[in-house]
Amino acid sequence: MGRTEHKTRYRFEQSVNGSGAVHKLYIYDEVSAQGKFNWSTWDYEESETSAKYFRDQLDTIPGGETIELHVNSAGGNVGEGVAIYNLLRQKAGTGCRIIGYIDGMAYSIAMTIAMACDEIHMGLGTSMFLHNPWMIASGNADQLRAFADQLDELSEASLQLYMSRAKNITADELREMMKKETMLAPDKCLQYGFCDVVGEGKEDDSDLDVNSDPDKADPDDDAKQQIKELQKQLYRQRQVNQMLAGLNKPDMRRTFADALGQFAVK
Repeated sequence: MGRTEHKTRYRFEQSVNGSGAVHKLYIYDEVSAQGKFNWSTWDYEESETSAKYFRDQLDTIPGGETIELHVNSAGGNVGEGVAIYNLLRQKAGTGCRIIGYIDGMAYSIAMTIAMACDEIHMGLGTSMFLHNPWMIASGNADQLRAFADQLDELSEASLQLYMSRAKNITADELREMMKKETMLAPDKCLQYGFCDVVGEGKEDDSDLDVNSDPDKADPDDDAKQQIKELQKQLYRQRQVNQMLAGLNKPDMRRTFADALGQFAVK
């Protein structure tokens, strides 16, 4: 078994199970073409969440093997993220199966990257966040108007990408969600096709199996149907409570505020 580890914000790991090699990629930081500035060397470190870095790592993975992508990121550079999305889809074209795991946040361009996965799992209490792209710009009136037009085109491109996976939602409805800047709990992501499995996908005495269809319950068994509906409501409420509890933490509020300032198109 070969294994290579990098820093917390990104890790490339290979493991072997009964069905062959599994290659794990982790995005746990801002998606950026450049790494952190090193004050000792007065130079930027190599980014471990850039398109170039992903290209180099994906090139080492043979076709036909499994890739697990773990995401916990508030987003970052649009161009880098879209390139990573397309690199992953190109890798899927070689026969690789890409399975995504949302371990915490998949916000902005990090959500876009996750859409490249063939199957997406969301842990309890996780969330996705989508919005129209931002930028910081300066210039004369004509230049600023041109920038606004460019952002409109980027928004439409993002919409088309999301709609390639979406279900139970129209393009106009999704466009409005992006305009309003929408946070999505796992059950909403499941409803709209942005994930396939919530939690462990198992049913026990305390959790509703989100893979089961409550509508398929025996129509003659009213009590059973009522229990199903109650479980569904309680499950959704717990998801919302977990997400809000996380956002209310001081460090989470700082992280989210910082993330909003990093959504600029570079």
